[in-house]
Amino acid sequence: MVGNYVASLCILSVSFPRRHQNYVLGNSLSLLPPSSSPPTMSASASLRDPASSDAMSRNQKRQERRKQRRQDIQHLLYTKHFSNCRLPISVASSSEEQLLRFGSLTSPPSERRSKLFVISPSKSPWDRLRLVPCPIQGCCCSLDPSALLGHYLSDHLPGLGIPFGELVTGKRVSLSCHVSSLENDVHNLLGVFGYRRTGLNPLKCPRNTHLPAEYRQFSQHGALLVFACRTQHSMLWQTKEGTKHDVLAIWASTPLHDAVISLRLLVQPANSARYYTKQVRARPIQSWSARQSCGEFIRTDSNVILISFEDLRQLMDLDVPQQLLTVELKVVGEAKI
Repeated sequence: MVGNYVASLCILSVSFPRRHQNYVLGNSLSLLPPSSSPPTMSASASLRDPASSDAMSRNQKRQERRKQRRQDIQHLLYTKHFSNCRLPISVASSSEEQLLRFGSLTSPPSERRSKLFVISPSKSPWDRLRLVPCPIQGCCCSLDPSALLGHYLSDHLPGLGIPFGELVTGKRVSLSCHVSSLENDVHNLLGVFGYRRTGLNPLKCPRNTHLPAEYRQFSQHGALLVFACRTQHSMLWQTKEGTKHDVLAIWASTPLHDAVISLRLLVQPANSARYYTKQVRARPIQSWSARQSCGEFIRTDSNVILISFEDLRQLMDLDVPQQLLTVELKVVGEAKI
């Protein structure tokens, strides 16, 4: 009987055109009992199983490698501080040639040290336009903005004695200023801070170069310098030319050019309930503005706190050691330009 059924299938396949043979053959195969299913289907399925299992194992291995690579990248981003650990560290040397090259040991550190910061990191003449003069009074070095913090910590910190501190967004730090020690049109440095920048890609964030070994953890902090200056300035309501008053100017500077740092300054005289507060922006250190005197840029720049010495008359009547001003600094936020 099976032979007659197969013969009828052959007759049907011959009588129908080629495009209907598959349809007829499929419908006729569905009429077969379960025990008489063609052996070719099970053989092909048994041949596909090893290949499919190999493909699944390859996909699993590929996914595991991708997952491991992603975990390694996240571990690298969140655990390493990306400091400039590959830069050379200054160590004591007994070589006579190096001692002769550095000059006299009794000279100031800025003159004894080799001028690493004057050299631009690129040989392009256009990149040399990025060099800015050091904003600290009396320093004649021209340096790259990324080397400003390292330059201060290496050359100016031992001589000035103004400590370096870390600044976090939303937290206040206090400084003190002796009013009697301020000279006319002299930029007096009050404090240097490393502003901890958050929410930035550590692979694209500019780094502070030439940092000493003990300050390598501040390689991606933004440098903030707070200055005070005594100068003469005319008030807006005074129309007569030459009528100027002594004022105290307080501002902050930063070498960052791709971000605007907003901060709040609060100035309060000693033994007084009166205070002056203002939200300002850190002035970017430019090649043309670093040597600009305080009396010039306060005419057009509003990111400065101006206090008249007439308002400080009560403070000036005290003894010289008591003529102190307390300056509080707090970073409000940062915005990219």
